[in-house]
Formats: sequence, structure tokens, C-alpha cells
Amino acid sequence: MTTFDTDTQLAIHGGEPVRKTPFAPNCSIGGREREFLLDALDSLSWSGFRAGAQGHDVRALCEIPSAEAVHFADGEALFLGGSWTRRLEAMFAARTGVRYAIACNSATSGLVMAAGALDLGPGDEVLVPCMSFHATATALVPWGCAPVFVEVKPDTFCIDPVDAAAKITPRTKAIMVVHLGGSPADMDAIRALGLPVIEDCAQSLGATYHGREVGAIGTVGVCSLTETKSITCGEGGVVLTDDPRIARKARLIRNHGEGAAQEDWSDDDLVNIVGMNYRLTDLQSALAVAQYEQLDARNRARAENAAQLAARLARWPCLVRQTVEPDAVPAWFIYKMRYQPSSGMPTRDELVAMLDAEGIPAVAGYSRLLYENPIFTRRGAGYGRGTCPRSEAINREFLWFTFLNPPNGPRDMDDAADAIDKIFTSFESVA
Repeated sequence: MTTFDTDTQLAIHGGEPVRKTPFAPNCSIGGREREFLLDALDSLSWSGFRAGAQGHDVRALCEIPSAEAVHFADGEALFLGGSWTRRLEAMFAARTGVRYAIACNSATSGLVMAAGALDLGPGDEVLVPCMSFHATATALVPWGCAPVFVEVKPDTFCIDPVDAAAKITPRTKAIMVVHLGGSPADMDAIRALGLPVIEDCAQSLGATYHGREVGAIGTVGVCSLTETKSITCGEGGVVLTDDPRIARKARLIRNHGEGAAQEDWSDDDLVNIVGMNYRLTDLQSALAVAQYEQLDARNRARAENAAQLAARLARWPCLVRQTVEPDAVPAWFIYKMRYQPSSGMPTRDELVAMLDAEGIPAVAGYSRLLYENPIFTRRGAGYGRGTCPRSEAINREFLWFTFLNPPNGPRDMDDAADAIDKIFTSFESVA
């Protein structure tokens, strides 16, 4: 344990905390949420989905671009969902510049849909960053794929294309990219590997790379609408692609596709068409439409909060902020730092406890990296601690602030910075 002066006024030693009120939660109403939600409620069509194709040629139906699907009348093509869901999809497609946006009930479901639509199957290897939420890797498991875990870059914390290239084998069929914390990965180098690319954009909605929104750069992208994300409808996700075949299979996987499959389809057409129920309700979609209208404003607020923190914390070189790839514009989701203390400073975990006492919630990195989960460690060689040592070292230094979301603002960021200043200054005074 680090030693410190017990006469300081740190809250952890009985002093007054910097902040006594909680930060605002991520969910907030800033637009037409009530109006749209009530419209959907009053329609008495709360899902709009049916498993049958209602006489349509299901192959053609599932390849209709989202900009056209939105014009179906209610009840006309229920395999594609309700009017609010198709409206949300058309908005995503128009903004990101892709032909197809396929809404689903979570980004986890979207990742499963994306992997299945790429025809990934048993024994196929998929390169995956070792540092992310569990679903990035576990979404491959239903198809029998083998995730191959890759180091992250020490500055952006996104997948390292150099380490990815070194881990390609004849069995490698795709690469999963996570734009971690809202900072885009090095997509030029990743695409140069020549593999189909799944973009996990759960934390990066609205971020751009060379002027194009993430999720529309790789082969297929997946966005999140869950409660903790930049915009939300409680739970939800959206799959993005320009490929009609991927769109068709994703729509079939979403909605009991085996029941819509025809006898004359080829074996290739039937690969992975084991229908799930990954459908998004119209109640959720109506809420998501209202939130999506606010995305730019919400991302600007997050950027202002991140800039305020960066300016205030710049005096402390032990806090190394996440960086951004050239010609990329992040959509900050979490303020991620590496904490590299000098001798006599608190450890990372001690600092987290001190910040908590000051009323500033902080996160001490991931409890474990993806390959340390038992679902992988018990599958045999190639998993477990030591698989990606550089990333493990980074994770031991991680310190995150999660409250960038509006309506939190600059004064709230000042509280976090004031707490850091208070703690570090107290250690300087006894050095």
C-alpha cells in the first residue's frame, strides 16, 4: 500500500468530498421522445413483425434497400417489421451512406447476425481485439467460430493491425474491429489485410474516419442502442452493410428465417439461416428515432466534456489520454486514460477508491480481458492469461470516467478534475 499524510483533507480520511450529488444518468429526454412513443403506443401495432413473407418473394424482399423498405404501408411487408422500425433503419442508412440498415433487439444480436450473414462457421478463425465487452467475442460462439485474440495499440486502445497480420492463418475468415471508447480504429491498415471486416460500433455512434462514419467502412457494422450508449431506446442495435447478400441473411437470421426459406434455395443460400427472434419493437424504434435526431447535439456535448477534462488534467503527466487516429473524429463515449504514477503516488486501485470517496466514480479497467473468460480458457490452448501481455499491462493502468454524457456539463467535469487535483496535490505536499 502507498503511504500518505493522514492529516490531508481527502474524503477517504474523513474530509469533505468534492462532490456530494451523483452525476446525471445516461438516459435523458431531449427531443420528441414522448410524442413519438405515444404515437407508436396509440397505433396499437407495437411490433409489426410477422415470420411469414405474406406472398412476397422473400429473397427479393430481404434485399430491398432501407430507403425503399420504409415506404411499405403498415401490414404490407411485415417480415421487415413495423413502420417505426423501418423509419429508424432508413434514417441510419441515409446518415451513414449505406444501402441497408437492419434494426435488432441488441448490438449483441447484431454481432451474431453479422457473423452469421458472413457465412462464418465451425472452425473458422476470426481475429478479435482482446480488449472489449464480452459480446465482441461471444457473438462468434453460436456459429462455432474460433476467436483469435489480438493485442490493442497502446495509444488508441483499438486492435493492432500489425499483431493482427501476424496471427492470420489459412483458417482466418474475418476480423472484428472495435472503435473502443468512441475512438476509431486504424481502418486503412485493417482493410489492407484483405479480410471481411465486422465493425463493432457500440461505443462510437457518429464517429468518422476519413470523413465516413464508422460502421459504414468495413463489410458490415453494428451499432448499439442500449441504455448506456450515446443514444438509446433501452435495448437495441442496428446492422449496417452495402452488401445485398449480407442484408438478406441478416434479415432472415433476425426473423425466423428457416420458416421463410424455400425448397429451391441452394446450400449456400441456406448457410446459417437458423432463424432467431432478434426483432426490435416499434415502441423501441419510435424512442430511438427521437434520440437519433439528437445524435449530433449529444456528441458535441460529449466532445465538450472530454475537452474540458483534457484541459484540466493536462497538468498531470501521469494521466495519458486515449489518442485518435489521423483524420478521424471520435464520438467520445468514455474518457479513457492510462495512469502511470511516479514513486510515492497512489496505485491505480487506490486512486479509484480515493476518487469514489470524493464523489467521483471511476473505473479501473476491465476485470479481465476477453480470452480470460472461462468460456474460452476451457476450450484449450491459445486462451488464458498471457495471451496478449502488452494489453494486459495497459489494462493494469486503465482509469476511466464514464460520465461524459449530457446533461452533465463543464462544471461536472470540473468536479472530476478538482478531485484529481486535490488527491495528487496532497501527495505532492508530503513528497
